[in-house]
Amino acid sequence: MSYSIYGFLFSLELPSPEETREYLLEGALFPTRPTITMSRAEDGAFDLMQIEYAHDRRPMTLRPLRGSDAEVNKGEAIDEAVAAGHPEIAEALRTSEIVLEWQVERGELDEDAWFALHLWQAWVLRPSQGWLYAPDDGLFDCELRRRSTTG
Repeated sequence: MSYSIYGFLFSLELPSPEETREYLLEGALFPTRPTITMSRAEDGAFDLMQIEYAHDRRPMTLRPLRGSDAEVNKGEAIDEAVAAGHPEIAEALRTSEIVLEWQVERGELDEDAWFALHLWQAWVLRPSQGWLYAPDDGLFDCELRRRSTTG
């Protein structure tokens, strides 16, 4: 089953896909070297990154959300922050400029793949002190410390 996790950034500067690729290849522990592919939109902006870490599993993906997709997911994260009694987090989420979606097959991720996903998320979030919203798991700061628990 596909699972989406959302990142909220406060600057338009993402680590480049190339830098992220190098970072992950150096820091992540996989039994075999993963294939990391990136694509850009026609205007040159980052569009999609995929990590294929096992031939028999679906890749992990990262993509920016735009328009109503971004607003709906931002709204859900804000609702989570308000419900958890964190108005300061809700306000930070309201002012985020970029909404990202990591998509994974939750049941397929082993310990190494989860570790790589967390490295990837922290690498992307840290430069702008962003936030992460994992439905069913809660809100996390840019160091991936849990700040709320869903449910």
